[in-house]
Amino acid sequence: MAEKVDVRILKTKERLKRALLDLLKTKSVSDISVSEICKKGNVNRNTFYCHYDSVADLLSEVEGSFLQELSQSIKISGETVESVSDLVYLILRIARANNDFCSLLFSDNGDKKFLSTILTFALPSAVENWSDELGISRSDSEMLYYFISGGAVRVIEQWVASGFVENEKMIAEKLNTMILGAQSSMARQ
Repeated sequence: MAEKVDVRILKTKERLKRALLDLLKTKSVSDISVSEICKKGNVNRNTFYCHYDSVADLLSEVEGSFLQELSQSIKISGETVESVSDLVYLILRIARANNDFCSLLFSDNGDKKFLSTILTFALPSAVENWSDELGISRSDSEMLYYFISGGAVRVIEQWVASGFVENEKMIAEKLNTMILGAQSSMARQ
């Protein structure tokens, strides 16, 4: 039998998350205090600490929700993520659908490692595939992956910062062209 969820706890956590995201509009996550979040969310500090250990813990839950949505989107759509470009396209679609949230989370005030964390989900399969298909060492495959994912992170950050101007399919296709070029270069070595 499913455990009954206390609606008050859900509402409190939602107020804390909204307060954090609102503060991220003007401050870096490292400069936000528990007191500020509590004041903004109209929540007692003791209540905050009943649910979270720190601001980083709250941010981690916000990011976890996004990762869960990303994972759910893959399952619901039936899409398979077989390449970095597939993953980037999916991230871009979800980012556009959640543009206000992602503008804050992917901004300079958010967690700079979050996009990289998302892209590391594809690391093991990419390294294995590239080692087999391109005939390059695992070490070179990892180097290629970090090169590609680092560039993809920066492109996504710029796309979000520009207000989602370009079409996500077009960005994914451009990144795919760059990925294929990098793969080709590594295979020729």
